Amino acid sequence: MIVYKPFFIIALTSVLIFSMTGTSYQQVELFFDEDGVIMEEEGEGGDAAPEEGIEEEEVTDEEGVTIEEEEEEGDAAPEEGGEEPCIGYEAGENTIAINCDASFRDVIRTIPDPEILEEEDEEGQYLLNANLRVSDGVTFAMTSAEDGLQYLKIMGENGIIVHGRIEISGVIITSWDPETDLPISQTANGTVPRAYMNFRVSEGGFIEDSEVAYLGYAQPPRRGIDLGESTYGPSHDFAIRNSSIHDNWMGFYSAGSYNIIIDGNEFFNNIRYAIDPHTATHNMTVSNNKIYNNNGIAVICSLNCYDVIFEENEVYNNAGSGLMFSRATHDSTIRNNVIYNQYGSAYPISISESQNNEIYGNTISSSTTGISVHNPLQLDEDGMSSGNRIYDNTFDGVQNAIRAVASNDNIFSDNTFANVTDFHYIMTSDASMNIEDQTFNMTNVRGVTGANTLSIRNSGTIIIDNTLNHDTDIEPYTQLLTGQTVNINSSDD
Repeated sequence: MIVYKPFFIIALTSVLIFSMTGTSYQQVELFFDEDGVIMEEEGEGGDAAPEEGIEEEEVTDEEGVTIEEEEEEGDAAPEEGGEEPCIGYEAGENTIAINCDASFRDVIRTIPDPEILEEEDEEGQYLLNANLRVSDGVTFAMTSAEDGLQYLKIMGENGIIVHGRIEISGVIITSWDPETDLPISQTANGTVPRAYMNFRVSEGGFIEDSEVAYLGYAQPPRRGIDLGESTYGPSHDFAIRNSSIHDNWMGFYSAGSYNIIIDGNEFFNNIRYAIDPHTATHNMTVSNNKIYNNNGIAVICSLNCYDVIFEENEVYNNAGSGLMFSRATHDSTIRNNVIYNQYGSAYPISISESQNNEIYGNTISSSTTGISVHNPLQLDEDGMSSGNRIYDNTFDGVQNAIRAVASNDNIFSDNTFANVTDFHYIMTSDASMNIEDQTFNMTNVRGVTGANTLSIRNSGTIIIDNTLNHDTDIEPYTQLLTGQTVNINSSDD
């Protein structure tokens, strides 16, 4: 094709002036009329005003972690005198703004400045030195198959901020330090600012077949993959599948979110928690994951969560509890998980101040305590752990299988004990245990301090301390235990 010199000079001059003075790049598609004349199509974009910053009430979780959300990282105002560009760069905020349905390939084509987005020598690897913000009502895709994106390295304190829908597939995303040419490591206290994912008002999407690592620090909503709540509405309809999530401040956090699926992933070496759905998160399933070597709790749902399921996970070697319901989590389920190598107070399953949950079909081994159902000694607004049903679980190679602390009106039934070195059931601080439909074989029940109440029913005839026979099908066997252990067997009759 021949390009006439005057046209070339004019075009080149325009490009130079635009790149030197403009603060916004706009994606432009070229169309031709019947005479072959180029017609420019205006970029899409809305006229919505920016979202105002919101300050939310500070709340802390069971271990005193502040869950207060910072001011909303909202959509920027439209450019003066016109609509927002489809893809634009806002220099004042150092932010690439996605204001229409687009993909990472569109960003590459539209943002030519290597100081903002640079392709490295290795194909498919990019350095991002800006925030990337997806506006409300917009879908943005980052995929290896369609965009050729293999590895996105985010420098500084920049993040991916999503108000619309995000689709990430087959991509590695980490923080990046160009001086060391490595991802940015984090301290035990989360004091090092680094890249993050803020999806807290997102409208659906997924992360699949990807690796998300070395993100986040102790600053909401910049904790890792962060779906924290805001007054603009909670995140919803989001999935993480078949991905590796590791070395983040928190692997996953949510508040108020719903319709969430976390399935088939590996979560490891995360610093605070691996998976932390919080504050009324509901309709969520965490399944078929391998969760190990995290420095805090593996999976915890805390503060008014409901309709949550933890199932078919393999959980081990975490510094905090394996699977936990906390602070008025209710009407939820922990089932069919395999949990092992959880020591000290890192209980394989922990139920704290939570009500009306079901815990069943779990296999627990090589741990200090199997399942702990407990409360603080001074009850607060979260209420007592009560109305929970713990049944059909298997314990092997544990010191104490089932523990109750200051909890009442929970039912324990049809659990299997293979190798328990100390006590099958242990109670303290005025706890009670209701044991039903249970076969006993040299089963030790210990009451430590306080007036602890043991009640056994619908379990046939039992023999207490090899002397007393009692038919629990006719009348429940009840005893107060304080500093006392009883040994129970089922009668052969």
